[in-house]
Amino acid sequence: MQPIPTVAISPSDVETLISPWVVGKVLAEPALTGVANLSAVSIYFDPGQGHARHKHLASDQLIYMLSGEAEMTIEFTEGEPQTRKIRGGDMVSIPKGAYHSTFNFGWEPARILAVYSPAGPEAAMRDSAEFRSLPADHVPARRGPEGQ
Repeated sequence: MQPIPTVAISPSDVETLISPWVVGKVLAEPALTGVANLSAVSIYFDPGQGHARHKHLASDQLIYMLSGEAEMTIEFTEGEPQTRKIRGGDMVSIPKGAYHSTFNFGWEPARILAVYSPAGPEAAMRDSAEFRSLPADHVPARRGPEGQ
């Protein structure tokens, strides 16, 4: 069954994905939008939180920093990391197969929009044992730097 096209998807329309390091909302994926080659996830990191080095073998990724501060590391050549501090308004391009990590070093939450082409990493996030899926209206408690 084809999804019914809609003008906009709101975070309150989709499930909340949580893990020890992030809160996320999948705002675009093939099953939701009918667009096969694109997906997007809104991601929220508390201060002191981030994600470990990983790569997406089949997808290029754009990270648009909505607010906050983070340290972004990308290995365009494996084993040769390049690190840069990013802030609201910055765009990061990550080619498929490049290892990368993001860490919120600031005192306030860091919010990013991660876009994948083709779609797929958002489904892997949902299918991972690391993430729990909660109802769309779930508001997770703030954890703080120690994960409290």
